[in-house]
Amino acid sequence: MEFLAVKALASLVTPPGLFAMLALGAALSVRRWPDLARRLCLASTGLILLLSTGPVSQALLDSLNRYPTIDPVTIKSAQAIVVLGAGAQRGLADYGGGTVTSLALERLRYGARLARDSGLPVLVTDGGPDGQSSGAQYMATTLLDFGVRARWIEGRALTTYDNARFARRMLAANGIERVALVSHSWHLPRAVAAFEQVGFQVLPAPTLVGAQRQPASLDWLPSASALERSTWAVHEYLGSAWYRLRYSIGW
Repeated sequence: MEFLAVKALASLVTPPGLFAMLALGAALSVRRWPDLARRLCLASTGLILLLSTGPVSQALLDSLNRYPTIDPVTIKSAQAIVVLGAGAQRGLADYGGGTVTSLALERLRYGARLARDSGLPVLVTDGGPDGQSSGAQYMATTLLDFGVRARWIEGRALTTYDNARFARRMLAANGIERVALVSHSWHLPRAVAAFEQVGFQVLPAPTLVGAQRQPASLDWLPSASALERSTWAVHEYLGSAWYRLRYSIGW
């Protein structure tokens, strides 16, 4: 119940739900408070345009980066690699039922590369809401495409905190305390904090780490892909605030 309530609330305060709520507020107040309605319309329009530009969305994601790329010497001190899931695409005929999302694929590709280079065993973790097949099963299947077999498949986690506590139970039983944690660079600060709280020693292994770059003029044009990146960043900031309140996890 808590999971569903948090997801529902988050959908209303992050794009595009945020824009819909502002527009609804404007519609409900236009007769009694026309000035407020205009301000809400301007706020909604301005946020859509701003968050849909490439430089703004990338700046938001880059502001969440905390860790450099992991080097070959550092990762060899880990005992295992943990790859965090990012949901699944279900109901697909060409994949025999489903597969991972593009975000999960990016994490798996990097995790597989680290596993091949280091020889470390891999744990994948991702659940499935409402009794659906777990994302971890799709992750394990996808890893095989990269020539890596997952040693552990954790399919109950619905949140990043679940990823941490369920992975802890699995790996502690195998005497594993120190893990290289693979996720996107903007997600890792919250993930590392969660994994450390449950008792892991964590080596952050971020993928798609931002580098210095100059935006092109076309990057300032609004795009759906830029809005999606902004949504990830807003979600991560709100998620971090929630974790401080719910689990006393901060970064």
